Amino acid sequence: RKEQRLKRKRDAQALGEDAPPKQIPKTLDNTREHDKTIVQVGDDEVQREEEEDEFVQYFNNERTPKIMLTTRPRPSRHLFPFMSDLMTMMP
Repeated sequence: RKEQRLKRKRDAQALGEDAPPKQIPKTLDNTREHDKTIVQVGDDEVQREEEEDEFVQYFNNERTPKIMLTTRPRPSRHLFPFMSDLMTMMP
């Protein structure tokens, strides 16, 4: 494969301007058909929706979320140290 790549490179250099264009591999992005339902960047409707979102205060760090950790009715002995570690990680 390396020899083939080097051969193609030498051929392209030898041909100069007349060299064939470099092949573009097929990927999901460049073979995807255009879909009208995909949201474009900077869409006004989506921006207004995000401003009215009920969780926007949490995402903008304006409000601290309340976290409640629960366990099962009869926890095993391994669960107590795990819960202890989780509680030290949560603010």
